[in-house]
Amino acid sequence: MTIILIAVLFILQLISFYFLIILNTKLAKFKDLEKKQERLMREMDDTISVYLADMKDENDRLIQELQRVSKSETQTNAVKQEEQIVRQKEQVQPPSLTKEESTVDGSISLDEQRIYVPKNIVANAYSRQQQTGAKAEAKVVHSDQQATDATKKQEAKPLTVEQQAVELAKQGKTAEEIAKQLQKGKTEIELLLKFHH
Repeated sequence: MTIILIAVLFILQLISFYFLIILNTKLAKFKDLEKKQERLMREMDDTISVYLADMKDENDRLIQELQRVSKSETQTNAVKQEEQIVRQKEQVQPPSLTKEESTVDGSISLDEQRIYVPKNIVANAYSRQQQTGAKAEAKVVHSDQQATDATKKQEAKPLTVEQQAVELAKQGKTAEEIAKQLQKGKTEIELLLKFHH
């Protein structure tokens, strides 16, 4: 009987050693996997930082190029405008008249006081002015309508803070905006809205 027990214990001990060896190899593989993942993460961080540095350099170069191009364009545009102004002055003023002949008692004539601007620049400025004027008029009309609507609502019946908060929430305003408009606390407005719904 003791021999059977010793044999069973020996077999169990061999099995436990086998399982310990399997666990140890799996643990070693897991540690290797962790090391590989850490190395991969470091490599990814390095590549991303290098990529970001390259992007930053390219963006800086692009900004410098755009500034250089815009400076050269403004300079060429200014030169072209000056040339056009000079040409227009030459066309308007007859060549037979000199400065002394065109002025009377040392005063400057009207032709010399005028600054000639190309038609396309004037047309663009005029259209922009009309657009901004139309937008301003639309805003004034819209704000007047809102003011009259608001006064009609206020004259109809005074609303409680809760009713005002609910109305503003229906209009799509956030709790912060409602709190600012009603001069109440944000949490108070949130609670009012929660209790109402």
